[in-house]
Amino acid sequence: MEKAEKVNLSHIVSERIKAYILERELKEGDKLPSEKQLVESLGVSRTVVREALKSLELLGILRIKTGDGIYVDALSMKPVIDQMSFHWRQSETRMKELWETRRILELGAVEMAIERYDVERIEEMDQWNEAFARKIELRQMPYEEDLQFHRTLFKATGNNTYLEFSEILTDFFSSIRQRHFGNVEDTKLSLEEHRRIVHFIREKDPVHAKKEMERHLLPLRRYISK
Repeated sequence: MEKAEKVNLSHIVSERIKAYILERELKEGDKLPSEKQLVESLGVSRTVVREALKSLELLGILRIKTGDGIYVDALSMKPVIDQMSFHWRQSETRMKELWETRRILELGAVEMAIERYDVERIEEMDQWNEAFARKIELRQMPYEEDLQFHRTLFKATGNNTYLEFSEILTDFFSSIRQRHFGNVEDTKLSLEEHRRIVHFIREKDPVHAKKEMERHLLPLRRYISK
């Protein structure tokens, strides 16, 4: 019973610290009261405060610098993603659903990239394609270059939240990406699809750009089905 009460109290303290951040409209890098000040103002033990701070740090809300202080951390979905990842990997049905989610995100990214038309990001996609091509010439598998191409596409949307959602799926498809790039011919085909996607984005042609993306993602669906 004592342990349960302690956990519950730690949760209450966590909620109060979050409320403190919101009420004062604190931003990334802003400093919070010290651990000692929190103990005194909240009227709880140092152990409870430390547990609350640790849980908020794990969630990516706070960043604790030893010997310096407690700061509001940069907004990130990664801590939540890491927790969800473990459970999702255990379900074949969920993997199929995740592929469909990725498909929707990728097609949406193509459309948003055309609407925003960030020339710098479009050129960056070209650069990753060239790096992709160099790997093929060296008879190496362009795992990282493929990943960065898609990541840059999401950056081209200009929507950081959308980019973070896309990162949710990165771990799930990393092993599938490696199986998809089982031989040089597969990688050559993937590179040509990348290039056509960029071409249609430049032409501001969402219909053909999305059709090309559909074609590009189809092998992933086949591998998951297997």
